Amino acid sequence: MMSVEETRPEEVPAEEPEVQAETEPVAEEQQASGAVPPAGGWQARDVTDNDRLMAGLAYASQVVIPVVIPAVILLSEENKQRPFQKYHAVQSLGFLVAVIIYEVLAAIVSCALTAVTGGCLACLLWVLFLVPVVPALYYAYQAYQGLYFKIPFLTDFLVQSKWMEMPPA
Repeated sequence: MMSVEETRPEEVPAEEPEVQAETEPVAEEQQASGAVPPAGGWQARDVTDNDRLMAGLAYASQVVIPVVIPAVILLSEENKQRPFQKYHAVQSLGFLVAVIIYEVLAAIVSCALTAVTGGCLACLLWVLFLVPVVPALYYAYQAYQGLYFKIPFLTDFLVQSKWMEMPPA
């Protein structure tokens, strides 16, 4: 038979939700304040569909017609006033410069390895030139989702050089 003391398991679940309730808002407050940004980036506030589209195109267009969309964003008075578009336009131009440096180094490596192997690796090394397409499309997707994000090393360099400001978290 059950005694009154054996009904303690009812009290334990009542205490656990209180602990969870205390920890969840703290984590949400830290993420909202920018102290602990989410892994993929942090959500922008007051972003329109046009902002998201232009920010996504700033990265995606670098694959086909570089510089055009970011230049339009930075030269157009209406778009220049939108911090989300401006942040991604500057960051995508920085990404383009990094891609150009990568492509030059890839060409040097490709030519050297092709010469050393007598042309045998030439049929495989062309893949090196397509590598930047993957992050460009990933960054375009992230920007279209309305996220601010940091590109490793590049974003910090752009902020330290005062070419770009970190957005409000």
